[in-house]
Amino acid sequence: MDGDVLKYAEARKNKQSHIDDGSEEVPNPINLYNFTFLHQRQCDAVEAKKPQLTLLIKSALGNVERREAIRRTWGYEQRFSDVHIRRVFLLGASMDSKLMDIADREAREYGDIVQSDFIDAYFNNTIKTMMGFKWVVERCPRAQYYMFVDDDYYVSMKNVLRFIAHPALYPENAISLNSMWEKKASAEHEKLFAGFVFQSRPLRHKFSKWLVTLKEYPFNRWPPYVTAGAFILSRAALTDIYYVSQYTKHFRFDDIYLGLVALKARINLTHCGNFHFHRPRYSGPDSYRFVVASHEFDDSHEMERIWNECRSSNYA
Repeated sequence: MDGDVLKYAEARKNKQSHIDDGSEEVPNPINLYNFTFLHQRQCDAVEAKKPQLTLLIKSALGNVERREAIRRTWGYEQRFSDVHIRRVFLLGASMDSKLMDIADREAREYGDIVQSDFIDAYFNNTIKTMMGFKWVVERCPRAQYYMFVDDDYYVSMKNVLRFIAHPALYPENAISLNSMWEKKASAEHEKLFAGFVFQSRPLRHKFSKWLVTLKEYPFNRWPPYVTAGAFILSRAALTDIYYVSQYTKHFRFDDIYLGLVALKARINLTHCGNFHFHRPRYSGPDSYRFVVASHEFDDSHEMERIWNECRSSNYA
């Protein structure tokens, strides 16, 4: 029962072996994603009053140029003096030693690699995402917000911060960067899970890459889910999802899996159309004025050019 799952997740979060009243032993999780970390960034302590946002960027080992472009653009950690931004790249492993050497080199040079020993493949995206959750809970639990994003995205960090300030009002009544964090000071227990929310049906076509059989999922609709390419979680929402996932069977599509877990955790999803799954046409900085994040930037040079143009207009 979902109620039991929440009860067990809460007990594990509090490191209890029994439910509060002592009447019931907490069952062992069915799903721990117990892969070994090969590299882990150590979170640095910052001023308690300075707001913190951690970026967890899902990347493939060979995507060196994309990571370099992100470090120079929307993933630049020293961008703001009044907001502490922390950046890590989430990587899996490979049998190719040259690819593994790339991760080792970047970990030494930049210190921003979080890598685990599962094989990095498309249908292991759920593992990669949950590895990020595990790293946050175990090693980086102090940020107020966490943004998971793929390495083929354009991101406006200014719009990310404006959106976080008032998710329900963005962009019509987005307030200024200067005052937004003061108004969020009491958001310790905020349960924010935001991005582009889909409601769709499983694909049953026999030859589809995304085929899901009735045995795998016997219902004719997915729960509402946020596209996994870019989404934002508050600390409380991330923590709840992490512990509820321990009592939720693994599913190979990460966005669907998180939708299922969020439903069990009773976390409502927040939709924002400015998280673009399909890239909007770019016709100068004004056309991207309110874009928070956009998919389909395979060319890192193009992403960097557009980001720099938007930054010059104060939109990035």
